This record gives sequence, C-alpha cells and structure tokens, in this order.
Amino acid sequence: MSKGADFNRVKLDKGVTNYLQYLQSTTGLTPNYLARAGLCYSLSEPRPPNPEEYDTDGKAINRYTLLGEHDPLYIAMVRQRLINEGRDPDEELYEHFVAHTNRGIKTLNGRIDSLADFYEVIPGELKPDE
Repeated sequence: MSKGADFNRVKLDKGVTNYLQYLQSTTGLTPNYLARAGLCYSLSEPRPPNPEEYDTDGKAINRYTLLGEHDPLYIAMVRQRLINEGRDPDEELYEHFVAHTNRGIKTLNGRIDSLADFYEVIPGELKPDE
C-alpha cells in the first residue's frame, strides 16, 4: 500500500545507513543535513532512481527531523519530479522520496571525503564567480 505524502518516518537502506555514518564522521554534518543534500543531489540527476534497489532495514529518521521547516519545499520538489516523469505523486511520493534520498546519499559517499568536498558537487551555475 502506498503511503503517498502521509508519512512521518523515513526508513533508509541498511547499506546507505553505513554510508551516512561514514559521511557524518568525515564531514561532521548531522544525518539530516547529509540526507537533504543527498535528496537534492539525486533530484538533479536526469534518470529516476529505482526504489526496488533499496531495502528498509537501515536508519529510521523522523520526517520533521529530516526536512525541518522546509518540508513543503522538499516534498514539492519530489512531487514535481514525479509529475515530470508522468508518475502519480499521490501514490508514489514516499517510495520515490526514499529512493532519491538513498541514491543521493550513496552517490555523495563516493564523492565526499571531507566538508570541503561539498563545493565540488555544487553545480557550476550555483558557484560564485572566481
């Protein structure tokens, strides 16, 4: 049964939870900020993630802790992505929200070894002129 937008907790993949712990130890950032960065990174990728690639045996994060006061913004970004892909956001929001978060954390794990490395994953158009 689909959770749609009605969810209070997010269950991450077990392997992704390990990546999240590693990223936390190397950057000093809390899991909620890392997960937000991962979500946004995944949303910038052109192809959709496959929700079936991830289990739900890892860390559970309270939705408010994960998204904070910007919850409507993050949810709107995922909803728009689903609409752009011809999917039903009312039915598929939760599974794709979690898939984007898992994929993004997994991808960041391969690119981030310190807090300074975040600058390298920022799109060029968002970086200040040097």
